[in-house]
Amino acid sequence: MERILELAKKKADQAEVFRIEKRSEPACFFGGKLTALETEEMLATGLRVVVNGKLGFSSTTHPDEGESLVLRALESAEFGPNADLEFPSAVRHFGAGKFYDPAVIDLSSEKQIEIGEEMIEIVQSSFPDVNLEVEVTKEAQRVSIMNSHGGDVSYERSLFQAFLNVLWILESDRAELEHTYTSIKLTNGPQQMAHDAVWRFNHCRRVAPIETKKMTVIFTSLGFRGLFVPLFYGFNGDLVARKLSLLSDKLNQHIVDPRIVLADDPTNERYPGSCPVDDEGVLTNKNILIDKGILKSFIFDLRSSHRLGLKSSGNGFKKSSLYTGFSVDAQPNPTPSTFVIEPGTISRDELIASVKEGIIVDDTMGAGQGNNLNGEFSMNVALGYKIENGQIVGRVKDVMVAGNVFEIFQHNLRNMTQETWPEDTLFGRYCVPWIAFDDMPVSAT
Repeated sequence: MERILELAKKKADQAEVFRIEKRSEPACFFGGKLTALETEEMLATGLRVVVNGKLGFSSTTHPDEGESLVLRALESAEFGPNADLEFPSAVRHFGAGKFYDPAVIDLSSEKQIEIGEEMIEIVQSSFPDVNLEVEVTKEAQRVSIMNSHGGDVSYERSLFQAFLNVLWILESDRAELEHTYTSIKLTNGPQQMAHDAVWRFNHCRRVAPIETKKMTVIFTSLGFRGLFVPLFYGFNGDLVARKLSLLSDKLNQHIVDPRIVLADDPTNERYPGSCPVDDEGVLTNKNILIDKGILKSFIFDLRSSHRLGLKSSGNGFKKSSLYTGFSVDAQPNPTPSTFVIEPGTISRDELIASVKEGIIVDDTMGAGQGNNLNGEFSMNVALGYKIENGQIVGRVKDVMVAGNVFEIFQHNLRNMTQETWPEDTLFGRYCVPWIAFDDMPVSAT
């Protein structure tokens, strides 16, 4: 890294080298049987340069490709955007701190297999005919960032992850659940995810008819991903700086129900996106975005904060787009680490029992559709359930829900559960309760 930085500094006004080393070991099961034990290693380097006020970037997965990496970054700066940033000068070496669990790294392949087999047994004991795909993975990461302003940060992180796909072929159609659990710590989360799948599929044995009308809609923590997308756009510092966010001019105003407290929290090791610094070397902190319904802040990286004369909130992460995960090929963008909504006051069962008529949205298809910049969402319910007189009476089919996320959080909020669940989804990472909204339009398609 030092050599790459020195080469870049000869031609660039500023330079930053980002490096990640990963070792991932998944145990893979298909059809309820172990199919693979793998070891995947990666060393990747990204280089950003500022030349004559323009930003250049290149990346590589070849450890010895220093000179060509620098040359490509310098060449790209000729056509790059305005730099609008200054790299930080902090020196912080966290090592294997609070975001690293030795119990994850020391997990044996035999124990990984045992956890996967436990997940399969939990599901198949109730549903022997379903198709199952399971993965149990441990991963070690080391992230290092150096720049021409003397910035030098590094940390190590562990990840414990389980993936579960359950497919149940029924007489007339199919029910499917795809769920991922991610934690920094070694927990019983994978087994609990399997128990939750059994709870879900117990309500899929019959299809309940549904009418097009307004009713109560409960979003589970997994179903919340359909609401995450317009929330992300609202708080994105780049869109705020360009006046494209619906919330750009609403700082310190009441925008949602006073019961809502929303934060981005990368400091809690329970959450899947937690880390001590972002991918630009900026220290992360818990950032209160909404406090008792009042808009308090946004999420910024170095570029977006610089445009507004503010400091980065430590949310510059290498996420290539809203619908994909980390990529060394991507430049940092304003990205949540983990959105967290403070819990409500009642249990999941009490929330369901309080509803006379409604549906539960548990998984979605087409989330991210609609005019997200205006807070709008529209989604098909891939997995959902009908509530009548406080009881789940069956699964719903061919149902759509739509609305505006900020409007329903302001005018339609019914209640939230006292339990919260961390989720690692295609759209983003968050930890939220189950949330119920009244008088939402539901379309039976």
